[in-house]
Amino acid sequence: MGKVLKCSELVSGCNAVFRGETEETIIRQASEHSKSAHNVHEIPKNLRKKLHRLIRDEKKAT
Repeated sequence: MGKVLKCSELVSGCNAVFRGETEETIIRQASEHSKSAHNVHEIPKNLRKKLHRLIRDEKKAT
């Protein structure tokens, strides 16, 4: 089962969604997105911890 993170859980109004097989993949995608879309070039340690808490197992469509 894959993992998912919605940027809108951190940044109101942002519709970006990150999907991957591991949390590390999701964090890498979110880091790249934060640079290009939000001009955040380094994710602080406390925010990185929050990202890990917000990553969920993706539910399969039924």
